[in-house]
Amino acid sequence: MDAFAESADPPDAADPSELDPVEAASTPRRLDPRVRSYWWVRGGLYTLVLGAAAMTADMGWFIPRLVPEAWPQGAFGGAVVLVVLIASVVGPLVAYERWRFALRDADLWIRRGILIRSVSVIPYRRLQFVDTEQGPIARIFGLAELVVHTAAPGTSGRVPGLDADEAEALRERLAHLEPSLDEPT
Repeated sequence: MDAFAESADPPDAADPSELDPVEAASTPRRLDPRVRSYWWVRGGLYTLVLGAAAMTADMGWFIPRLVPEAWPQGAFGGAVVLVVLIASVVGPLVAYERWRFALRDADLWIRRGILIRSVSVIPYRRLQFVDTEQGPIARIFGLAELVVHTAAPGTSGRVPGLDADEAEALRERLAHLEPSLDEPT
């Protein structure tokens, strides 16, 4: 039976920081712990934007009030801010605990999900190209996202929250795989 079966939690590497980034990735492991802070900052920005929109609709600033008159002013906007804020604080904690990835001999294995757990196995022979992405907030935290693309629509994979140097090393490893190494046996 496969050591990474969907129902089983794969073991984590004891201390991936002691290994070469490529070697560390061959064992199922967590994302970089800094990703929680990154997700909290991003969630805070979402809270500000959605809270401002909800308060504008609730209070009638700049536009006619969109909330029923029977509701007290500020109740809807405050509820939206509270829900988004709770999701922004709790979501990253749960997501960090659920995310795992591994570069196995013949495929990239990714497990993720907060409410719905998803396990993806992307065979190397199906990869079309591999890239890394790094937005302005991720750059501040020194994080990047590994993105693998396949020919079939909807089958690409993403591994967020990697150290930028590690993401580049993994991208280069995947980009330079020999076709003979990833053929099925």
